[in-house]
Amino acid sequence: MPDATNADSNWSLGTAVAAALGASACCTIPLALVSLGIGGAWISGLTALAPYRWVFVTIAVGALAYAGYNEWRLSRRPDCDCETVFSSSTRRALLGIGALAVLALIASPWLLGGSPSAAAQQAQAAIKGSQKGGPSGALEAPASFRQVALEVEGMTCAACPETVKTALEDVDGVYSVRATYQPPEAVVRFDPTRASVEDLTEATANVGFPSSKSSS
Repeated sequence: MPDATNADSNWSLGTAVAAALGASACCTIPLALVSLGIGGAWISGLTALAPYRWVFVTIAVGALAYAGYNEWRLSRRPDCDCETVFSSSTRRALLGIGALAVLALIASPWLLGGSPSAAAQQAQAAIKGSQKGGPSGALEAPASFRQVALEVEGMTCAACPETVKTALEDVDGVYSVRATYQPPEAVVRFDPTRASVEDLTEATANVGFPSSKSSS
């Protein structure tokens, strides 16, 4: 019969990875889908999981700790002819790889989001540069281009602006995008003969982040 402790370690590690995927479903997975050109209003179902992210993180960390505890218990036992699914070295390698995967998925919103302060400074520079007619850190847009600031709803972590930015950049006629978490907005330069503000707000809504033209 397979050892019960070994079986517990296997299912707890699997639970940890599954929960970590759930924790990243609201942030990292939408960004990956949009980067692959996959969009649609159904993605908003993933971003709606954001308020429950802490639940998935708690489950993932707890299950990972339990898997580590079971592996420690197995390492304390004397060698025997017990039937196991994996050898001790294989189990430890899987535990190490699983732990890295869980931690990477949990931390992915911050790893992918970059520096919020730097992004905010870039967005402000884009606005000021447009108002003064000077450079804004990107190539100057032709005179026919228009700039608009969108107030974006539903952003809950540092990775969300990347999803918004990627979705807006896929709109035909968009020249450049600066998206920030704090403040939750996107500054977009686009060709008004090829795209409209409605096209931009539709693009963000299709990836789970409704937006509207900023009043400021």
